Amino acid sequence: MKEGVGLSETGLWQLVESDRYEADLDTWSGLASRFGGPVLDLGCGIGRVSHRLNRLGFPTVGLDRDPELIEDFNRTRPPDSPAALVCDATRLDGPQSPVEGSRFRLIIAPQQLVQILGGPEQRFKLFRALPQMLDPQGVAAFAICEQLPQVHIDYPAVPPDLREVGRWVHSSQPLAIEATTGSVTALRVRQSLAPDGSIQRSEDRITLDRLDRSTIEAELREAGLTAFESGEIEQTDRHMGSTLILARRPVS
Repeated sequence: MKEGVGLSETGLWQLVESDRYEADLDTWSGLASRFGGPVLDLGCGIGRVSHRLNRLGFPTVGLDRDPELIEDFNRTRPPDSPAALVCDATRLDGPQSPVEGSRFRLIIAPQQLVQILGGPEQRFKLFRALPQMLDPQGVAAFAICEQLPQVHIDYPAVPPDLREVGRWVHSSQPLAIEATTGSVTALRVRQSLAPDGSIQRSEDRITLDRLDRSTIEAELREAGLTAFESGEIEQTDRHMGSTLILARRPVS
């Protein structure tokens, strides 16, 4: 398949805005080398992280709540790698969970997944399911952004994310960050230039909860996990840096 052709609209914009982000890839592959597989990738999208791990030989199952993204993932996954599955991260322990009874050596939540779930109650629904999903020696790893802006920010005139797919040119331009006490919302404008010169335009908003290391460590402890190590994922010229938190089942 020609790159990007045939993706859903959501998958296409994920390709445009996130696929070239690589600052965290060595982190996830390093954890897979350290702890082994199988790996569970929460909020896998079109497979930015999962495809990398599968190509490196770490069997990785992707989960996402969006059926179209899962279709995109499975059409582009490496040969002989596990199929991704439709599942909301907050319903892993529900009766319809497609990974019920499975055990993983590594469970990862890249790109601030836990900050877009919708608050502490939703995070707890995820965290409480993880102890029984982890192998006895398994580890769960979460990337969070602690340094969210405290005030409204209008972006300067920076170049947009650009991608040409099937003779269409897609661009995504950051506009602003709106700050509140408990969250921030990032605004983008998306434009698609058709081969005939016509333009389609839309806006996108994504809200991240404010979350720091001590808060997530306390929430994990309440759910039956122990945070035991942390690290950093570097900032890039287009992406904020992240704090990495590792947790496991309590050592008896």
